[in-house]
Amino acid sequence: MAADRLATNIQQAELSQSTLQVATGKYYQDYAARKGADRNSLLQNPEVLFQVLAQEAAMVRALGSFHLDTRTARILDVGCGEGDSLWLLLRLGFPPSNLFGIDLLEDRIRKAKATNPLVSLGCADATQLQFQNGSFDLVTETMMFLQLTDDCIAKRIASEMIRVTKTGGRILVSDWRYSKPGSREFKGVSRSRIKNLYEVGQRTEVCSVFRGALVPPLGRFLSKNFPFAYFMIRALLPWLAGHVVTTLRKIEES
Repeated sequence: MAADRLATNIQQAELSQSTLQVATGKYYQDYAARKGADRNSLLQNPEVLFQVLAQEAAMVRALGSFHLDTRTARILDVGCGEGDSLWLLLRLGFPPSNLFGIDLLEDRIRKAKATNPLVSLGCADATQLQFQNGSFDLVTETMMFLQLTDDCIAKRIASEMIRVTKTGGRILVSDWRYSKPGSREFKGVSRSRIKNLYEVGQRTEVCSVFRGALVPPLGRFLSKNFPFAYFMIRALLPWLAGHVVTTLRKIEES
């Protein structure tokens, strides 16, 4: 009977992952169809440049806010997509042998492997990470939770991120803090949502928050038409920074 229950649990887990893969894949296909192939192209769309620069600057500042040995630190990127965040880590001097990335979609992992062949990459379910407790000095996510509106799944992923982080290690949440008005497609990764997902005060503590890109309509407009004013407006009106990087520290053993 125990073997039957185990088999049933495995089948349910596989079905759940398969369902999530299909839903996630369909979301990105629909997004590309609506927005166009050049929506996020640095070369083809001038709306993108300063948005990306602001996001990367926030990540660099966040990474520089705590002492992380670039020679030895092991880093996991959860929901790594095609590997853009991993490219930033490589540029900052982290060796590829210490970098790991997982994503739910196989086609994204294939593309990531093509551009980052020395990084350990795999197609995996982030709610069941195949790593031991405390395996990483740093665990990151980028623009994943905004699109993951189901907080039951999101909380399981956040719990796994905490589990595989060393005690005293860091978690970086690079995401959009505002929901899209009138839309159920996105759920902002606000301060209160981070507190709930990452059990702030119990398993983690917030160390710092860094402002990144401006809210998309304004940020894209400025990037294309008035790039010289981009960072000035963000400094004068900080609440218009829709993207933020939040650093958390793990304070307990899972």
